[in-house]
Amino acid sequence: MVITCPACQARYRIDPSASKSDVARIKCPGCKHVFEASLVEEPKIQPAKAPSGQPVILIVDDARFFREMIKDILNELSVELITAADGKEAWQLITTLVPQLVLLDLNIPGTNGKEILQSLQTFSHRDQVKVLAMSGVERGEETASEVRLIGADDFISKSFKPRELQDRVRNLLGL
Repeated sequence: MVITCPACQARYRIDPSASKSDVARIKCPGCKHVFEASLVEEPKIQPAKAPSGQPVILIVDDARFFREMIKDILNELSVELITAADGKEAWQLITTLVPQLVLLDLNIPGTNGKEILQSLQTFSHRDQVKVLAMSGVERGEETASEVRLIGADDFISKSFKPRELQDRVRNLLGL
């Protein structure tokens, strides 16, 4: 099994049968970052596509109003929209459906957006999932740089204009 360090992106081969647990605590030999990795092989799954073949976008936000507003803004695009209200639900949908794009609020209950970004680094289908991180609290280039370092493909402040969100989504999905 191959694992990737979420801090330095170094890849290592490990033998999962050497452990009695389903999760291993690993210290990267290169950068010394300590992280957990699942030792359970994930089933081979394909990215989710709507029955019409449209890309699937997962909207993750604890505010129902905001989830609905984003759905209204993106409704005119040729995409399938699904939602999650917290980190646990989001991770379950990411790992079972493998959406092409996740619009991820950084400040959600339970597992927060930054923790999800870090977990995505060891997800075997990471290259199939784009992430647009969002925040109404954290703003600016410093936050954008930080979330890109931990795996987001883009960042947008929640004070966006509808057309700006549509353009970012189109760009990330190649529409």
